[in-house]
Amino acid sequence: MSDARRNAVDPCARIGSLLVGATPSASLQEHLEGRARLIAAIDRLRKQSRVRSTLFALAFASAVGAGALALVVRSHPPAPLVWRVESGEVGAQTYGGVSAAGVSARLVFDDGSDVTLAPGSRGRVAGTTPVGAEVVLEQGRAHVRVKHRDRTQWMLDAGPFSLNVKGTEFSVAWMAETETLDVWMHTGRVVVTGPLLGDSLPLSAEQHVRVRLGDGMVQIDRASEAPAVAHEAPETAVAGSTSSAVRLEGSPRTAPPSQSGIPSAVPSWSKLVAAGEFSRVVREAEVDTGRATSSRPLSDLRALGDAARYEGNAALANRAYLAVRERFPSSAEARAAAFLLGRVAEEQLHASSDAIRWYDAYMQEAAAGPFAGDALGRKMSLVAASQGREAARSFAAAYLKGYPRGPYATVARDLAP
Repeated sequence: MSDARRNAVDPCARIGSLLVGATPSASLQEHLEGRARLIAAIDRLRKQSRVRSTLFALAFASAVGAGALALVVRSHPPAPLVWRVESGEVGAQTYGGVSAAGVSARLVFDDGSDVTLAPGSRGRVAGTTPVGAEVVLEQGRAHVRVKHRDRTQWMLDAGPFSLNVKGTEFSVAWMAETETLDVWMHTGRVVVTGPLLGDSLPLSAEQHVRVRLGDGMVQIDRASEAPAVAHEAPETAVAGSTSSAVRLEGSPRTAPPSQSGIPSAVPSWSKLVAAGEFSRVVREAEVDTGRATSSRPLSDLRALGDAARYEGNAALANRAYLAVRERFPSSAEARAAAFLLGRVAEEQLHASSDAIRWYDAYMQEAAAGPFAGDALGRKMSLVAASQGREAARSFAAAYLKGYPRGPYATVARDLAP
């Protein structure tokens, strides 16, 4: 029996052969050509029978649906946020340094968020992801508005402090010369981590916190934002304050210069790191690394570890973070140092087993700490890369249970059974 006669007798066979030609293949061009052949065949056969016309219409819908599915599968992952500067000066550094000289500088992100630096302030965009960004306030004051979306993950760093942000509006000031942090909450909620704050400090609408590293003071009140805070002396009371300063029991304190052996005229390393002078801190530490890691105060040790990590000096970063853990074992910085040691091992030494060991140490010491999700997500990724997908599935399931909208959720869903 000829092909023409077989197709006339059995229209379903004809439908099958046409569907094969219309199904998307490795080439989009081939898919389009097959679909065109199918459409032409339908036009010819529709006149033969109303029933046959219905069958061919269904076949056409199936082919188009398969093509749409193939295009969805081939779609690209979401791109990181894009940002621009509406005013101010953009630095030549690749990390996106921005300074506000005589006027304010407004950084606008395509998720609807914006950061406005006050005149005389300096900041930089450390990086962006599809669900957020990391902004560093190096000096001065900023007004921050983060647009709340699903899986929003924003971070603002100010000196040795980090603010974890979801959907929030607040103002923040970091005075490197006095080592003073101020945060005024307007709406929403942030979690502040850093020296003197234990594991973390949550702040909600209308709350204000001031932290002074020099004398170990933490003040929490409902003060309104002071317009001249960027030039305010550290001992000046804030207008509108409804509570007095308190010192957190058991918090590590930075020793006065006379007790730490550092001349008062020499800027502390935490101040230098806050100002972005990472290479200077590394150079000063390398003059006598042993003395530096054994005598410097906690804030300077943490700053040294960060500066060395930013400069790619893994050996010095390890020495500094290990000194934090050995000399100040009960501090929040000691727990954070475990996570940062994992970062150094993973990113600079490419030592997966060491990185996993440090991430485990952090999760054991700070199960609810600010880096717990990152530690689990990084461990999951490292295990998948070094030991295989099967070995990482339990960590993926744990991550999705604890952080269903976290930055590693997409990877976890791909790995989970």
